Amino acid sequence: MKSGTKPKSRKVPKLSAGTYTVPRGHVSISVPAFWTLRQTNDDLEVEAPSGATSVIVTAFQRNGHQQVLDAREYLDNFLETAPKNGRLQRDRGTRQRATARYKDSDGDHWEVTFVTDGATLLLATCNTSFPPANKEAKTGFQVLESVMIRKK
Repeated sequence: MKSGTKPKSRKVPKLSAGTYTVPRGHVSISVPAFWTLRQTNDDLEVEAPSGATSVIVTAFQRNGHQQVLDAREYLDNFLETAPKNGRLQRDRGTRQRATARYKDSDGDHWEVTFVTDGATLLLATCNTSFPPANKEAKTGFQVLESVMIRKK
């Protein structure tokens, strides 16, 4: 190695995928190559070719309430009823985005994220039967991180 040159650091590769934005919902999500994208009236689903990992996004609109939606509050309510087994990992979260990871009683790994712009609330979940270190599981978690609300 030449003096004065720095060794190359190993970067974790970002998800190189297409981005899908729903026609009227202003929600975008990254879709990895060869993964399946389905949109129904109620949600978006991105599924791995193996069928063992999927990300589902459901959108909710504020109904006449003047109060701004808070992602942390909705995550707390969700986790009260979620079938958790083992240790819950939770990020600090903000009013706009809050996330938690846990394992359920069947051994599946879950990551749950709530995203809001104050008027629209997205519930995004990633469910995988692979361990979190598995490449497909990591890709599913990256898809979940890519979920966002686009401005109109």
